[in-house]
Amino acid sequence: MPKSKIVFCDTGFVICLLDKSNKLHDNAVGYFRFFLEHGYTLRMSTIAVAEYCVKGNIEDIPLKNILLSPFNAFHASEAGKCGKLLYDARSKGALVVNARILILNDVKMMAQAECEGAEYYLTADSNSKNMYNLLHNKGKITFDFTDINHPYTEKFGLLDM
Repeated sequence: MPKSKIVFCDTGFVICLLDKSNKLHDNAVGYFRFFLEHGYTLRMSTIAVAEYCVKGNIEDIPLKNILLSPFNAFHASEAGKCGKLLYDARSKGALVVNARILILNDVKMMAQAECEGAEYYLTADSNSKNMYNLLHNKGKITFDFTDINHPYTEKFGLLDM
């Protein structure tokens, strides 16, 4: 099956991309350019827009390059299924979520990214990797968790020239 060429951008990635003083800004810009130059479609959930707008403005988001994806009932249903897996794992002691609620925005956006066929999920939130790992190992999500704490050159084995 051919790859989807869809990249889902979470809130942390967008914050890093737009805040030049952020320590991960250069990494975010590197991923942004890499994916655009390689013909990927960048998408952002309306959930992430809501999170971003707590401190920023929607006008700041590069909507010419990042398409918005409304969160819908199908996405919500899948998020609930993912949440159940995480809840069960937490109750058995197999998952530690740092006292976070389980049907948090990260899980909603991961379920949405899967529903929309994302190949990559861009995030600056290394802590959500444990939720990703559990859902990925259970076969609920198949995209690549891409943590921008590591430069795109490292991720894709490229020389930075």
